Amino acid sequence: MEATEHESTLEHALDVARANAKQARLLVDHARAGLASGSVPPERVAQLEELQRVADEDLQRVIREQ
Repeated sequence: MEATEHESTLEHALDVARANAKQARLLVDHARAGLASGSVPPERVAQLEELQRVADEDLQRVIREQ
């Protein structure tokens, strides 16, 4: 993560939560593609989908706290 000056802790938390949610989406997308080609097992896709769910929930929590 690049060095960014934040006005508040909540602003920083929002940036981190957005980055985490974005990364989780990318991981799920790649895993689903791997599942289609047979290189990623369904269990791994399920794990990453759960990660994405948690990251999205965290982002929503941080947005509510703004």
